Amino acid sequence: MRRTYISPEYINKKVYGTYNMVEESNFFCAKMLDIEDSILIDNQSIVYYQKITGEQIDFSIESTLPSIVYSSSDNKKENHSLEIDKSQSDYNLNNNTIWIMNINLKNILTDYLFATMKRYRTFEGIQNYMTLENDINVALTKYINFNVLNRYKLSNLNLYISYKDLRNQSVLRYKNTWKNDVVNPDNLMKKIQTETAFDGSTIKAIFNQEKSSSQYTMDYFFTLLFEKI
Repeated sequence: MRRTYISPEYINKKVYGTYNMVEESNFFCAKMLDIEDSILIDNQSIVYYQKITGEQIDFSIESTLPSIVYSSSDNKKENHSLEIDKSQSDYNLNNNTIWIMNINLKNILTDYLFATMKRYRTFEGIQNYMTLENDINVALTKYINFNVLNRYKLSNLNLYISYKDLRNQSVLRYKNTWKNDVVNPDNLMKKIQTETAFDGSTIKAIFNQEKSSSQYTMDYFFTLLFEKI
């Protein structure tokens, strides 16, 4: 064979299939994660075990390490805001105050799915060096974003409110408290206006305080129901 002495412009190098977190499909079949038909995110906690590096290799060893606990209540608290509607009249502000709640649905669902997949050890055996980012947790989050989030949509938002009398307690006016023990059919808020982002990543809930804010403050909590598309 005659040498050409022409250097190749690229070389072929074998890489781990886990470098690509996008599930590919073809005409005949596709490999896809089996998911639940519906997900209710209320007040559950999910416990899982892993190495300090985030890898899940040997459960018998990892179970001797401190557990990781995901709290859906804490996660929802971190991923929402409740603010007074600044455009309302002074009359409304001093009586049936209008509130605006903004909820980051994408973050909440992503974190729930992440904890669930960790619990069931979906990526067991995959080590950090087998991923593009050299971090199994980043790879798992990318997998969820690429393959799972778009398979769900928000079906229902339930907001629960319990009123506290300001006259009998040393509580600041307009100071509302996130509490998971107010979930009760009697506390379900029925008059809510919602606006969901076009990509389903966030939702805005607008509602009036049913008892005068000059006399009452609120304990509140919400649950989210997602359905598989």
